[in-house]
Amino acid sequence: MKPFILFIIFSVGALAPGFAQDDTLSFASPQRLSSKVNSEAEESCPIRSTDGKTLYFVRTYHPDNTGGKFAGQGIWKSAIEGNAVTEAEKISELNDRTNNIVAGISASGERLYVLNRKGEKKTILPGVSRSTYDASGKQWSEPEGVNVPGLEAKGNFYSAYVSPDEDFILWSLPSRGMDTTNSIFVSLSKDKGETWSSPEELGGNINSALDDISPFYHEELGLLFWSTNGRDGFGDYDIYYARRLDDTWQNWSEPVNAGKGLNSSRFDAYFFVTGDGSAYFSSNRGDSLSNLYISQVKVTPIEKEVEEEEIEPVDEIAVTEVDRGEKDTKKAVKDPVLIIDTREGGSRSDRSLTDLSLEELTDSETTIRFVYFPYDKYNITAKYIEVLDDVGVLLDTYPQIDVVIDGHTDDVGSQAYNMVLSENRALSTKEYLMIHGIEQDRIRTRAYGKLRPYSTNETEDGRSLNRRVELFFKKR
Repeated sequence: MKPFILFIIFSVGALAPGFAQDDTLSFASPQRLSSKVNSEAEESCPIRSTDGKTLYFVRTYHPDNTGGKFAGQGIWKSAIEGNAVTEAEKISELNDRTNNIVAGISASGERLYVLNRKGEKKTILPGVSRSTYDASGKQWSEPEGVNVPGLEAKGNFYSAYVSPDEDFILWSLPSRGMDTTNSIFVSLSKDKGETWSSPEELGGNINSALDDISPFYHEELGLLFWSTNGRDGFGDYDIYYARRLDDTWQNWSEPVNAGKGLNSSRFDAYFFVTGDGSAYFSSNRGDSLSNLYISQVKVTPIEKEVEEEEIEPVDEIAVTEVDRGEKDTKKAVKDPVLIIDTREGGSRSDRSLTDLSLEELTDSETTIRFVYFPYDKYNITAKYIEVLDDVGVLLDTYPQIDVVIDGHTDDVGSQAYNMVLSENRALSTKEYLMIHGIEQDRIRTRAYGKLRPYSTNETEDGRSLNRRVELFFKKR
């Protein structure tokens, strides 16, 4: 897959105080974002607004793009409300029949960068344009082109990253006289983006003999992230990172592959990290077109690596606190399969679902907790098959009831990541029931991330009880 977009991105807040020589970087297992964001078209270039309330991204080959499915790329957004993202919608005032991309946002959040700039007679020139938000009209202004002297890009194969302070742009541009291979360059500004220097190629060992694209620089960490197919990776384009060694753009540490898991054998690019370590990127793993994924970044000082536990992701999207109350102090039961809470019987781990009467099943005070997942996982294992089979038997026996499946995580990691992980836990449970004959409209799923712990998060046994799904049976 060959990318053909310009990508400008910004960082939000500090992920860590810095990335030292002996620090290590690790990434949680990527989770695919929900169908409210990912569609049957292609999604790429995820960028979250500085206030954390909006996820911007790009759709390609979507029938609702301006000009239709085979016109240019379209700008879409999804609002982040409480624990969830809303159904994506197109931003009409920023879209035309060309490639339209929300490429970045200034530190104030009042200026937005988009792909390309318009020349005479509405010709499209390579580069970027800026748009200002009109609060009274609640829309973005007509984008105005940014002049970067010496910028050359044949065709649409280029990308870039503009810093939040608008003092540098990292470009991915055709190099060495070739229009099929890109290298990474930098332009500098001393006046908040009013004037720019000509692009200069990065030094060191950043650029490969093949294609280097989608650069993103995290200033607090001092790390450059980009994708390339010019190194010994896992297949197509892989995500790499390198540490900046001084104040110039010429000296870098040896590039490091972000690792198997984050990278796949397919196209992985357009990496973007938020202030709390949530990492968004685009990949076509498991599909012919790319989708948006979320991971979690962790920086570990090498001297503490053996002592510290690996963090588990937590939802960054949720903004309200939940009163943990009594349930947060529940004593951990070692490796349970099923815990049933009922009005009369209390909390027990020695009952089966088929022991419950219809009244107990549908009582609002009955909670069925099971499927305790390993860290960072959402697949159903063999030990829970018998319980899921009992769920199917109950739904067959009582056609007047439906089931609600809630997904949960422990409190390690960002809330944004854990929201997706908890959703996948609920969906994997739903999928098993559907495969075994339960109608889709009788199963509803919800995701809470870390917001509703059942046990303490201070111990591993307690956290293992929080990595769960819960069932509620409801009368129709």
